[in-house]
Amino acid sequence: MKKNNAVKIIAVIAAVLILGVCVFLLARSKKAEAPEAIPEDTADSQSSPVTYEEFKALSAEEQIEAFGKMSGEEIYELVKNSEENWPVTAYDRISPQNAKETIVLFNNNGDLHFNLAWPCYGGYLPESIISLGDLSGTLDVSRDGGDGGYCLSYGKNEDGTYPNDSQRSVPKSSASVRTGTFDVDKYKAVADIVTNGADDDARITALTGMGYDRETAERFISDRAAWLLRDEVAGPDNIDDGAKSAGHTVDKKYGYAGVTAPWKAGDLDLEGGGGQLTTVFSWGTLCASGLIYDTGTAEIN
Repeated sequence: MKKNNAVKIIAVIAAVLILGVCVFLLARSKKAEAPEAIPEDTADSQSSPVTYEEFKALSAEEQIEAFGKMSGEEIYELVKNSEENWPVTAYDRISPQNAKETIVLFNNNGDLHFNLAWPCYGGYLPESIISLGDLSGTLDVSRDGGDGGYCLSYGKNEDGTYPNDSQRSVPKSSASVRTGTFDVDKYKAVADIVTNGADDDARITALTGMGYDRETAERFISDRAAWLLRDEVAGPDNIDDGAKSAGHTVDKKYGYAGVTAPWKAGDLDLEGGGGQLTTVFSWGTLCASGLIYDTGTAEIN
């Protein structure tokens, strides 16, 4: 009888031990399958902003870091849904497939904004950069873009057509460009007054003395002030830097002239080679003042 009881006790103990081992192994297995919880502060630091407002709320350093980690698709959507969406809305050859290579978060002395990753030095071949003041007479000019831009194409192809967008290194399939004749000598006379260091009243008096109304005179002055802050003029790898890289310096008083550099990025392959001007006044002001006249439009592709 005692022997039977002992056997029963041993059997119970063994069953309990076996059950304990099974429970331990099952718990260990479930723990291995479950993902480790990420601490809340770590999870937040690894998440990417999904809206433009969230992105702009980040510090400059955080914006740069977040932008660098984004895919082309994420960059494209961020820019497309932003207040500065022109890199994707104005150019049909910028796509989610090449956005990683063609769109940058540009840092102009602390001012962070979206821009296209144009070739350095304002899009010029460095060795071609000269002062616009070295030119004279009249030029055939055209612009693929809005009134507020300062970059123009000049000259025509041998067949009489205006340079196409690939020659301009503009990422568009086709465009209707504005055209006109640019009076370089009158332009330089205006620039001489605007850049002479006098106060605004004195410059306005001199410009109205040339026959311009006060509104146009004020536009000349404000345009040139805005031009001095532009990426291609004041930012890193600007046009002056390009000229210096080619071993010469250029007087920027009148702006710049030269040849457009090719642009290859992702699946984008633009040939460049067109004549290019960077004027100190915008296209809209040049046309409104008559410094560009006989205006019209032309289709290019």
